[in-house]
Amino acid sequence: MERRKKVVIVEGLISGGKSTLTKELGAALGPTTLVLMEPDEKNQANPYLADYYSDPKRYSFVMQAHLLSCRFRMHLHAQWHAMQGHGHAVLDRSYWGDTCFARLQLKLGLMSPREFDTYATLYHAMTASVLLPTVCLRTLISPETAIRRIESRMEKETGRKCEAAISLDYLRGLDKEIDHMSSLLRGLGVTVLDVPWDEDRDSPETRSAAVEGIAARIQNLEPPDPFLDLHRRTL
Repeated sequence: MERRKKVVIVEGLISGGKSTLTKELGAALGPTTLVLMEPDEKNQANPYLADYYSDPKRYSFVMQAHLLSCRFRMHLHAQWHAMQGHGHAVLDRSYWGDTCFARLQLKLGLMSPREFDTYATLYHAMTASVLLPTVCLRTLISPETAIRRIESRMEKETGRKCEAAISLDYLRGLDKEIDHMSSLLRGLGVTVLDVPWDEDRDSPETRSAAVEGIAARIQNLEPPDPFLDLHRRTL
């Protein structure tokens, strides 16, 4: 019997190589794999990003609510693609990953407790329609490496200049939230694969062995109960 198709979410720090890994992993998993990229400043997928960096307290809640709705729709698309047997699905950042940013905004005082309660209400209402992913792939990269890469890509990509507002302390806080989120998913039965990604891999050739190895592990993975696995949810 053919193995069930998987939904894979790719999580990690900003500038941690998630987008490149998502695309190359999607290709390695086969031509029917659905690849969904993180909504960013390109094509106005995240129209609040520049505003957020210029005035985070004003735009924190509205940006997170917008991104949560985008990621909710992305995940519904991914889970139906996989459940109907069309192919695997790989998502660059996820519905669950969005909560890392929201929780950090609250801790930093950029989102008020009242705004966070509204965000949580939206999140829990959406969760009734969302199945847990099969795999959470986390790129392990130090905040120090991430800030260096952010500075490097700001020099190369003019559209990234707004990222100058990202600090090392922010990345350290985000890293803790991603660790918290991935630990919770692991406790709920999601397979969490931690992938060391501090090393600079500047070409597809330097990444190919790692990507092919990850793809093989995902393709060979089977949940303990394929039928009941589709019902994993928690309150």
